[in-house]
Amino acid sequence: MKLIILALGLLAVFAGVLVCLRQLRIEQPPPVVVKSQGPTIERLERLSSLVTSRVSVADILIGEGEGCCGAWLIRGDALLAVDLSHAQITEKDEGARRATIVLPPPGILQPRVDHERTKTWEVRRNVWLPWHADQDKLRDAVMLQAQCLVSQAAASKENIEQAKRSAAAILRALFEELGWDVRICWQETHAEPKQGSSSPAETPASKAS
Repeated sequence: MKLIILALGLLAVFAGVLVCLRQLRIEQPPPVVVKSQGPTIERLERLSSLVTSRVSVADILIGEGEGCCGAWLIRGDALLAVDLSHAQITEKDEGARRATIVLPPPGILQPRVDHERTKTWEVRRNVWLPWHADQDKLRDAVMLQAQCLVSQAAASKENIEQAKRSAAAILRALFEELGWDVRICWQETHAEPKQGSSSPAETPASKAS
């Protein structure tokens, strides 16, 4: 008799556990679904400037003035970056998860003369009166010109095109991780396009997207 009662008790406990498990399954909330919104202006603006490359520049400058003449081996570098605060999204297909982003062309960021590697080759006076010679002023003028040289050399067409390819590859890879196929186009100038202006020109990088 005791065995029968014990068996009935175990069956009741087992049945209660099954009922509780079924209720838990029924009351379980649906799984959370997370979807990427793809490229947005806010998301691109948060990235700020996208640095794509560093360009090294070396040249020899010869200066004459202030009663002196001299030569300097100039070394410097500059960053090429894309200002994403001016990015535009012209096309966006949520269903196909495709988008077109229009970017301003890369610009020069932080051009500088590397004074640790820049060397003075020769400086000498070319006037008889020593108080008419000012080597410091000459060197200052040459370094100012060197700064412009670094900026101009870094902004060569070849460097700009390379920076465009790098920026396009970085952004495509970034949004590909989110499941989006992004195509990159480029504005013709840094300035924001005026109303009524022609559509942005495509570069080889955007065509390959």
